[in-house]
This record gives sequence, structure tokens and C-alpha cells, in this order.
Amino acid sequence: MKNRAVLHTASGAHVLKIGLANSFLSRLNGLMFRKPLAPDQGLLITRCPSVHTAFMRAAIDVVYLNNAGFVTRCVAHLKPWRASVSTGKDAQAKPIPKAAHTLELAAGSIRQLNIQPGDRLEHAFFNSASPIASAAIPSTQRGSAMIEFIVVGPVLMLMGMAILQYSTLFFAKNQINHATFMAARVGAMTNVDMDKIQEAYITALVPLYGGGLNTAELAASRARATADVAGYTNIELLNPTQESFDDWNDAALQASIGGGRRVIPYGGQATKDPSVIGATSGQSIQDANLIKLRITHGYEPKVPFMRSIYTTYLKNLDPGTDPIKTQMINDGRIPVVSHVTLQMLSDAIEPGKTVSSPGPGNNGTPTDPGDPPTVPSDPPKCAGISCICNPATDLNGCRPPGCEQGDSSCDPGCGTNYCCLLKQQQAQSSPIN
Repeated sequence: MKNRAVLHTASGAHVLKIGLANSFLSRLNGLMFRKPLAPDQGLLITRCPSVHTAFMRAAIDVVYLNNAGFVTRCVAHLKPWRASVSTGKDAQAKPIPKAAHTLELAAGSIRQLNIQPGDRLEHAFFNSASPIASAAIPSTQRGSAMIEFIVVGPVLMLMGMAILQYSTLFFAKNQINHATFMAARVGAMTNVDMDKIQEAYITALVPLYGGGLNTAELAASRARATADVAGYTNIELLNPTQESFDDWNDAALQASIGGGRRVIPYGGQATKDPSVIGATSGQSIQDANLIKLRITHGYEPKVPFMRSIYTTYLKNLDPGTDPIKTQMINDGRIPVVSHVTLQMLSDAIEPGKTVSSPGPGNNGTPTDPGDPPTVPSDPPKCAGISCICNPATDLNGCRPPGCEQGDSSCDPGCGTNYCCLLKQQQAQSSPIN
């Protein structure tokens, strides 16, 4: 319901269409989920000395009023998911008294209408003879602030935890990128020794696992990093490939420094023709002298609730084509993949395990590898955090842990009558997908 109001400022009298929120539910709802206000619209929230902008679609201007409708404080451009109070200090460092009511306007209204403390809102609510004023609520909010906190608080807490988890994941990704670079650097100087590459990777990860101020603390952090790398890290040498060694192996170096293993020579590349392409690898000798690593690290989320949320949605997005990533996800880990390519600084000696890659289509002819695999199934139907389904109404959605499709028992631990309903549905020969 819109009521005509006049806002008296130094720039003149401005007619506004003001909605009145003077009941418990209307004050609780405010402008949440509503369209942005028009320049001549506003909402007067009675008995409200502070506001929040959770679930709002746009920024607003907030004008605090006293019992007579005079402006006590102005807060311009309050963005969504923020909070504001009427108290504070003015330009002369004098304390601002607590307001009685709040007027919410479209962003930019304070500047456009030149609203200042001392201006007055002329509205029927402030007329003691008005039926609106006579029906006004008492001076207290009767617990609406607590209700708002109960509604908004858990959402804000969950968002805060999500931001915290993303921040820690961002830091971990940077550290893993650095560790991957250090591992490739060591590999370039040690003839692609995979053991030394892994040791360099672990050493560079020590800060991620706690670091330390003395030898004992550093040793403990390194032990944690070593255990995690052993269980949840996959280090792959993408280049040189088996085909690189097929094309560019030096028999003399294989006998002298390779110990029987094939060797790609590093020296004298400047004098070698880069247009000569290996028939099997599709590489020149210069291409074969690049070390490329791909390291998949299983990062463990630490923030409460976030681990189950990440795991649920990563499982849904996992196409199942990489068993290592799939196992990490099933173990509650987030696969973090890093790539690095460096120039070799030593002769590459073929390690025990290399990637087989015939190159971009023999003799350097590129081919399109196609799109990456996708998951054709729809996302899980969820009714709560971490995909908690309602088994009483969604038998074909995600199932509670411990209650498999073939379970014919009526175990309450499998959800609210889930297995009983499943048994009934199976008895009616209704297939469950």
C-alpha cells in the first residue's frame, strides 16, 4: 500500500510514494526479494533503529527519523548483504541519538534530494489524529530483531564459512602452483628424476601444512605434507613422452649416463634444425627438451559443513573418467590440478613411467581432441544443505547414507520411512531409477 508523503529538504518539498511497514511481518520482510525502488518510492519501517540489506536486489539509501519524523542520520548507498545502525557521530564528533524509525529510499535519493539531518518527513503516520498512528505498534519490536537474526543469521554464517573455505582453497592453490613450479625446476636440472621431483614438491608444500619456527616444527609439517602427497597426490610427466624418447634418443648417452635407459640430449640445441619433426612424437628436438608436469593434489577442506557440500557437488559433476580424481572426491578431497612447462637444463633420462602421447597428429599435423567429458545426469534433487533429500516425497532423488536401493528393511536410520516406502514401491513393481 502506497501513501503520499512529502519530504521537506533545503532543495524543496518532494512528493514521494511511501509504503508503510508497521506490522511484525511487514517489518520483518522489508524490501527483501523485491524489485529495486523507483526514484519516487520508499518504505517507512516503524520502530526500527537499524536495518540490514540481506536478500535485497539492489543498494538503497537509508534515512533515520525520530518520533516526529525529523531526519537524524543519512546512510547513502547501502549495498546488499550489509547492515546499518542509526547511532554514531556527526561531522562535529557529537553522538547521534538513536532513531525511532527508518525510511528506505532508492539509491542516490539522499544526494538527489539533498537530504540532511534536520529535514522532515510529512507522513500520515506522524499525525497523532491519524488512524494509522493510532494503530501503530508499541515502542518495542516484540522480538522481530531476534526473528530476523534466526532467519538471516544461519544464511550469513553459511556464506561466511563458504567464503572462508574458498579463501583457504585459493591460498592452497597458489602454494600448490608454486610447489609444482619448484618440482619442475628440480626435474629440469636432474635429468627428470621423478623421486627428486616429488621431494622438491613436498619441500615446497611445507608452508601449506603449517610451516614452523624451528627444526622440530618444520619436520612435523614436512611429515604431514609427505603423508598427504603419498596418499592424495598424482605427479605425471607429460613431456618428454615415450614417443619423444623414440624419436630423439641418443644411443651414446644411453650407454654412458642413462644406464641403459634412453636419453634425449640437451646440448647443442641452437645448432639443430627446429623444422625437423619426429615422425612418432610430432616434436622437434627443442620440443622434446621441454619438461611438462601435471600434478593433481587432493586438497582437504577444513571448514565445517563445506567438506560435505563440496563433496556432494563434485560427485555430481564427476564424469568418472579419471579414477584418481574420483577416488579423491569420494574421500572428501578437492582435486587441485596444476600444470607447468620449463626448458630442460640437463639431458632427459627416461624415467620408469612416462605418458604415451603420439603428438599432435604425426609430423606436427594438429588434431582436435574434442570436448572434455561431461556428466549427462541432472543435478541431485536436494531439500537442504549437502543434498539432504526428503525421502518421504523424493524416492527417486538422492538416497540417505546406508539405505541402498535393494534394502527391504524398515530401518528408521535410513530416513523417514524411506525403506518402508521403497519396499511398498518395489512390491507394486514400480521401478526406481
